[in-house]
Amino acid sequence: MALLEAIGISKSFLFHKQWVKVLADLAFEISEGEFVSIIGSSGCGKSTLLELFAGITAPDSGSIILAGEEITGRSGLLGYMPQEDLLFPWLSTRQNALLPAKIKHHDLKQAKAKIEDLLPVFGLEKHADLLPYQLSGGLKQRVALLRTYMIGSRLLLLDEPFASLDALTRMQMQDWLQEIQSRLKLTIILVTHDIREALRLSDRIELMEKNPGRFVQSYKLEPEIKDQPSSMDSLLQEILSKF
Repeated sequence: MALLEAIGISKSFLFHKQWVKVLADLAFEISEGEFVSIIGSSGCGKSTLLELFAGITAPDSGSIILAGEEITGRSGLLGYMPQEDLLFPWLSTRQNALLPAKIKHHDLKQAKAKIEDLLPVFGLEKHADLLPYQLSGGLKQRVALLRTYMIGSRLLLLDEPFASLDALTRMQMQDWLQEIQSRLKLTIILVTHDIREALRLSDRIELMEKNPGRFVQSYKLEPEIKDQPSSMDSLLQEILSKF
């Protein structure tokens, strides 16, 4: 059974006094422990789909099901991380990470103990008392991901989390994300414009097209494919040809 499933999702927005269908009869599923990247040209509805999963907005029609339970339009159930880190500048790393527990009225003593255990896992033990302006771009994203994880979901929705980083830091963060996923047994949906990033990280890539947004191609990345540079280069060229 799929951990998360979307069935018949449609969504429209009002642009210049006209309703424009962004997503149409879209279907999607992800299994526990899977890493799926969603790619496609700008405006195809990738970020909108993540917002629907997160319950930030509701679809016009269709259902979103988590572990057999319908969660359409419900927020706070999945960990959602937008492109910007959105850290509160007056709060330290520890304090930013504690926010989900405060918002959800969880036991703060337990949450603080959990954060202390997770700080070294996220490479933040030396930065726990620093404010965001004192952190590098990569460290800010680590804090943002820790805060996202503290929501309590092992299914994370990541919307271009490394887009603002320089190339070297981005590659380091990709390696780190793979390590975190394995260590914490996470299920991840990543929206990215970087096809190489998707190829490097994913178990599966889903390609979207727009007007309206829908999935048109799925690429399963078996370990034997990822171990062969020539196969990965061929797949990269194939995906690029779809744009």
